[in-house]
Amino acid sequence: MPQNGSRAYDLHVAIDTRINLRKLEVLTSIVHLGGFGLAAKHLYMAQPVVTHHIRTLEERLGTTLFYREGREMHLTETGRVVAEWAEEVLRRTRELDRHLTSMSDGIQGSIHLGASMSVGSYRLPGVLTRFRDEHPGADLRLSIFDSEHAIEDTRSGALDFCVVILDADVEIPGMDVEVLGYDEMVLVAAPSMVPASGRVTVAELSQLPFIEAPSGIVRRNFVDRQLSKLGVEERNVVLQLGHTEAMKRAAREGFGVSLVFRSAIEDELQMGTLKEIAIEGALLRNPVFLISRKGKTFSPLHTGLIEAIRGTLSDA
Repeated sequence: MPQNGSRAYDLHVAIDTRINLRKLEVLTSIVHLGGFGLAAKHLYMAQPVVTHHIRTLEERLGTTLFYREGREMHLTETGRVVAEWAEEVLRRTRELDRHLTSMSDGIQGSIHLGASMSVGSYRLPGVLTRFRDEHPGADLRLSIFDSEHAIEDTRSGALDFCVVILDADVEIPGMDVEVLGYDEMVLVAAPSMVPASGRVTVAELSQLPFIEAPSGIVRRNFVDRQLSKLGVEERNVVLQLGHTEAMKRAAREGFGVSLVFRSAIEDELQMGTLKEIAIEGALLRNPVFLISRKGKTFSPLHTGLIEAIRGTLSDA
């Protein structure tokens, strides 16, 4: 019986508690990369070392994690459960590491956020530089991905949160989603290519020479969906470029028109090197989201940066 009012706990655990995080990292790398050899290369290990980690992990869990089918290894049913648990442990460990460095007084610490291309390239740098000036002890890291990649890295814990543009209001299971503001896609061209009226009809869009991202990539799919909402299913794409800056340069040189986010061409519009062409009866306005894992606790430093981002993007 416990003495002096102390509480008794049952500390018996069936799993061998000598399992370390390195073995969990090896397991998740095999699952994500699709093989022992690829995981070994990614982790800078010899393949026999990777195999030893998995064998030891199986012994300490008392179960088999993989089975062979031909030349390929697959997770067993139990292995899938263990892999999900390992992902959660590693995600929480990454979050804890960042959180502990940020616990002092909100002045110093580490924040790793993600963003989609236009937000990360044109809206956030100014916010981050101002915030860093005010918090010289802060370690700020911004990774720019497509929106889907940024959301998945936020879900896994690799990112603290992300700021992305999506087609419309959405609900993402397991994630907190907040609309911060909006960004508008506008049609731009060199001044010499702008119609005298300064506008075009939706029907005329299919006849214009477009500078666009290559087929199949996320940005191209996004723009195609925007135009499809207007009833434009086909258009004349004369040049395919992989980055907004390249598209803007080609447009400035008079090669064609391009649909870009307003935040990406504010400087060019002010200088007059690009002109906006109004699309009659159309407004391509898209929400900008702040996305984080549901239930995540933010440090004072995180909260301060999020408030700074809210303040900037809500005015956009």
